[in-house]
Amino acid sequence: MKLIHHKQSTPSNHGAVSCTPASKSTSTTSHLQSILPELNSPNIHRRQGIAGTLKNCCFSQDSTWWLLNVVHLDKALLLPLAGPEELTIDEKVGLDPDFWLAGPSKVREPDALVRLTLTEALLLLLASGRRARETLRERRMFVIIKMADMVEENEEISERMNECVQYLRRDEDGEEEGSSDRRAYERYARGMIERNGMEWGEGKALSAEEENTVENGREEDYDNID
Repeated sequence: MKLIHHKQSTPSNHGAVSCTPASKSTSTTSHLQSILPELNSPNIHRRQGIAGTLKNCCFSQDSTWWLLNVVHLDKALLLPLAGPEELTIDEKVGLDPDFWLAGPSKVREPDALVRLTLTEALLLLLASGRRARETLRERRMFVIIKMADMVEENEEISERMNECVQYLRRDEDGEEEGSSDRRAYERYARGMIERNGMEWGEGKALSAEEENTVENGREEDYDNID
């Protein structure tokens, strides 16, 4: 399948999938965005094909900003990996509500090949650069991958998920130990502060002790990865 980008559909690009933006404009539209709902198709072969196409798009590092901030491809890739597990209030903070609003009725993708392809696509996004990793940390991708890995029975998929975790939890080059976790936690903590605003007083400045708690807090470790 030829992977090209066009802002508008024309007779010459039928059957093509847009993977590369012409610019970083948030108004850009593409065929890629129109096929994302097909990940929910009842046809397993269609889901496999769409997952493969999305993975191919993730090889284009020049398109990562567009894929994450215009297409929101990370959400489309993660939703099929989310399951019916109940999340804690803290896990929900900073996480898109679509991942947990379905509750116990949420069904995780049953096909192993689709799950593997989606996980590998996420791995490509994580490997594309530091800014992409920071974005995915802030969007709390870790929560969904953690839950999916806990129930994953396929060893190869579990290994790929663990690689995702390594990218999400590692410290970036040239930064102090624990800096990546701290940045993700700071975003997470801001949500906690808003949720507990009534306890601390709305609009009230945090005390030195409270600021220190936010600064030094950490999410619960996963698989003993520092």
